[in-house]
Amino acid sequence: MSSAEFLSVMNRMIPEEQLRTLCEYYAPRPRSARKLSSEQLISGLVFHQLQAGGTLADHSAQLHGIRMSDSAYAQRRQHLPVELFEQIMDQALRPLADPRHQPECFFEGYRLVGIDGTQWSVSNTPAIVSALPKAASRRMQAAFAKLRLVSVVELGTHAPLAALAAPVSESEQALAEKLWGKIPEYSLLIADRLFGTAATLWQALSAWQNRDITVLVRIRDNLKAEVKQRLSDGSALVEVPVREEGGVIAHLQVREIRASGVALNGKRFKLRLWTTLLDPKRYPADTLARHYAERWEHELYYRELKLDVRSAPILASHTVETALQEIAALVLASAVLAHLRVRAAQELKVPPSRMSFFKLILATQQLWTTFALMGQILTAAQRQHAFEQYMDTVRHTAVLPERRDRSCPRVLRQPVSSWPRKTNQKSHTGSVKIKLVRV
Repeated sequence: MSSAEFLSVMNRMIPEEQLRTLCEYYAPRPRSARKLSSEQLISGLVFHQLQAGGTLADHSAQLHGIRMSDSAYAQRRQHLPVELFEQIMDQALRPLADPRHQPECFFEGYRLVGIDGTQWSVSNTPAIVSALPKAASRRMQAAFAKLRLVSVVELGTHAPLAALAAPVSESEQALAEKLWGKIPEYSLLIADRLFGTAATLWQALSAWQNRDITVLVRIRDNLKAEVKQRLSDGSALVEVPVREEGGVIAHLQVREIRASGVALNGKRFKLRLWTTLLDPKRYPADTLARHYAERWEHELYYRELKLDVRSAPILASHTVETALQEIAALVLASAVLAHLRVRAAQELKVPPSRMSFFKLILATQQLWTTFALMGQILTAAQRQHAFEQYMDTVRHTAVLPERRDRSCPRVLRQPVSSWPRKTNQKSHTGSVKIKLVRV
């Protein structure tokens, strides 16, 4: 993919005219003509996240052919509001899986999506230290302040569908409240225990109103629910009160599924789930309990975002505003790669989850470099041959085998004590066993 093809993918995500309209509305109006427009600055920032090394000025010049100093880029970014990037994500992020080509990304017609949060470390510049407090660690103050990202992700393709970043003082639930309305219709939302409360589910269902969106969420063992009807598959219809400060405001009816299992290490665990899929014949409890494991794809997405796309322990920005811009650019960059991943997986006839994120980036960067250096002298036939070689490289290096059970050793962190701080834990192979428990 050349720079022009990167811009083509960006244009499919958000048309150039639409991006220009957003920039004209949110970005400050220049007093004189600028060498680089705001929309070019933003696309250059996204392109910069996909490069192995170098500065924003170098990569933006490679993309647009316009040279500016790094300090000029820093000054320009200071005047771009975070709201502009949020609006761009709202309009650029969308689902990619197709039921015909990626059936594994769906369950009974519902697209599998997840919602979860993560944190980012930011550098200790005076502007950031004065604006963001540091958390207390086990021994002293944390090394870096944090920003929080909450995102909605298509689990089968790792394509981001919506995202919001803010200082870590803003909770995941508060950010999620702003994302409920952005979840696409005909989705099955899978979430962990942080979102498994009656108030959170009521908040989400109120945002969706008459839209066909369903939920599968894990809940804590100590939550109380009144059993209304026990179903044939061992699950039950339960009613839970929705409480606010003034008392009970509503009652929510959901289906509760319980299961017990044996992990690879032989330890037993319990699984308690709530879902709005109430029909036990069409949506068997055993199948739903196993589909909850799909939530782990969201964790893998964050690993790809931090290790493969960002590939650095802390963000490079020096202010809170530009750090939030950088997170938004990383999310948009991951969306560009999701487009490449789905396209490559479709051509190679494998599920998108079997495409190695990191190796796909490496192969794509090599193709970009080739076209950047020789694009002007390559004929159409030579460019097609280069792309075919690229696809052959992806086929042999980026397609992963079927996932296997864990076989690598693990370690457990101990409480503060004398050395060693970590203890060895035996590794196990095999399959996790799950058995339904009647509610």
